[in-house]
Amino acid sequence: MTTFASSSRPLRLTEPGELIAAVPALLGFTPTRSLIVVSLTPSHDTPGSATIGAVMRHDLLLPDVGDPVPDVMGAAFTRFGTVCARDGADAVLVVLVDAGLERPGGPAVGAARRIVDDLVEELARHGVDVAGVHAVPEIDTGREWFTLCGDSACDDASRGTVPDPNASPVAAARVYEGGLIRRSRTELAGVLEPLSMPVRSRVAGYIDDAVDSRDLAYELAVRAGGRDHADRLELESVLDRIADLDNGIELLAPESAELAVLLSNPTVRDALLALAAGPYADAAERLWITLTRTLPDPERAEAAALVGFGAYVRGDGPFAGVALGVALESNPRHRLADLLDQALQAGLRPHTVRGLADTGYEIAARLGVPLPPPDPVV
Repeated sequence: MTTFASSSRPLRLTEPGELIAAVPALLGFTPTRSLIVVSLTPSHDTPGSATIGAVMRHDLLLPDVGDPVPDVMGAAFTRFGTVCARDGADAVLVVLVDAGLERPGGPAVGAARRIVDDLVEELARHGVDVAGVHAVPEIDTGREWFTLCGDSACDDASRGTVPDPNASPVAAARVYEGGLIRRSRTELAGVLEPLSMPVRSRVAGYIDDAVDSRDLAYELAVRAGGRDHADRLELESVLDRIADLDNGIELLAPESAELAVLLSNPTVRDALLALAAGPYADAAERLWITLTRTLPDPERAEAAALVGFGAYVRGDGPFAGVALGVALESNPRHRLADLLDQALQAGLRPHTVRGLADTGYEIAARLGVPLPPPDPVV
């Protein structure tokens, strides 16, 4: 599985251990059995530093002796090269994480070198150099890293220990900005783990009644004031639920079913994309997460897609990927989730999809629903 994240922070590249310790903060979780590629461009503001661009991760699949490098790794390298070329990166740093990479002469090192050779060859096609390759069995305080170099053992100068990842300046910045660093990708996925079947079944039992009630209410609203009037009432109803949840009022099963039906209205759903770019983003995401865990399939796909969009816009690519995967698993034909997932897999930056939030503001304005202005783009 491929994971993309992005950053725009200048980083003075003086010590590989510092880079390795920063990886969990850059990704939002602590990776295992992973190949991480950090794209770099020279920083014009801070001479001697490089600006981190896309941070790309793929499951590290080491080939057995005599076997070729897995095709899925080659496909990932092609995507990495495309992203680096598009972003104007001139170099990358590579971090390999695998329990078998405990020392330069370990049994997994040969397979790791073959993987890296293929990566170097692919990136060279895009004019991108590999500035360094560092291996570590796990990213934790005190674990020894070493530089993967050539066919012979590296000297002592090419080894070191990983400093405390929690004390990394990048980790501090992420926490200051309100981000989370989870222990693993599994923990990341656990945020959207469905609640128990009895809870979801209880909500599912109200879906049909919610559909009937909504259809009747929508038809009456259209007769009274037109389709925009009907859509406005539904949008306002969802906004009220966001405010209720933010004030500590828990959703009841019938209310969850009602929201599932309201989010199936494309106009309402698209207007709600605006919330990801403004001060209501956190409150809205709490509701979308609650619904993703509570609703049955395929209804939960709408809420999961909204979670994914919000995470994407704020630059949390790993969480966006998890949420969009949930949406597509729930409803493989979900168009918004598919669109966003393709953009994420192509390594498109958050600002490229933020335009959907602008469209949401336009829809809300057309419906006569005032929303607070979007947060400034930094």
